[in-house]
Amino acid sequence: MKTALFLMLDQYADWEASYLASQLNQSTDWQVKTTSTTPLVTTIGGFTTKVDYQLDCLPTIDLLILIGGNSWNINNSLLYS
Repeated sequence: MKTALFLMLDQYADWEASYLASQLNQSTDWQVKTTSTTPLVTTIGGFTTKVDYQLDCLPTIDLLILIGGNSWNINNSLLYS
């Protein structure tokens, strides 16, 4: 079975993952999992999501999906050093 991993940062766009996740979940070839930098993230719409994995402890995956959202606009000095 293949694993699709959705990266969901805080303030992610909850509507962006819906269609692809539903299509992958209908296939017996795929399992859908989630990851983030923290165990819980909140969507732009205010939903709290408990992720399956944190980024520092990932399983082997076959597909990584990056979800849009407000946190992609945050300037982080660690990213630019």
